[in-house]
Amino acid sequence: MFMMLRPDAVVASVTEVTPEFLGERGVRGVLVDLDDTLLASGSDELAPLFRSWFELLRRAGVPVVILSNGSHGRVGRWARELGVVGLPLTGKPRRRAFARGLEHLGVPAHETAMVGDQLFTDVLGANLTGMVSVLVTPLSPGKLLHTRTLRRLERIILKRLRPVRDPATDQTPTDRATNRPPNDQTAYPTPGTCKGELWPS
Repeated sequence: MFMMLRPDAVVASVTEVTPEFLGERGVRGVLVDLDDTLLASGSDELAPLFRSWFELLRRAGVPVVILSNGSHGRVGRWARELGVVGLPLTGKPRRRAFARGLEHLGVPAHETAMVGDQLFTDVLGANLTGMVSVLVTPLSPGKLLHTRTLRRLERIILKRLRPVRDPATDQTPTDRATNRPPNDQTAYPTPGTCKGELWPS
């Protein structure tokens, strides 16, 4: 079960999830979380670069559905404004929540990416459903106490889920991407510091 919390990729922002990023992973559709992935918790302001991201995927023919545990009003407002389907109160990480998203996308699970900021909802549910799981750096510490508590637990788990080393070079994928020498004892970078960072199984 612990390995079900391992994201397939870690990025700083949804804007790194480009059509090229998706194509390299065989992905044709995207489910995306709302709070702390696109909007900071409690905020009503969507950054222009996130609006541009939706337009970029739309031009590339990549369907996007917002899959959120947020309220009907909040999710519905942003879905309408962005011109996409928005599914509120889904109950992530239950498989049924992700199945609903897939029904609207019309894309099979193995060709779908779930992009979100939480291990215990977005990543876990995506992995249980057979999707590509993409973890983004959260936009805020979280508004609710239980969210902030889970954030601390997530940091502990992510430190344990260090990428494996290539025995030929004694380097991790991030070592190679950042030109870090083998056996460097510096702290492993936080999620999102390496663009499109992979977490191999």
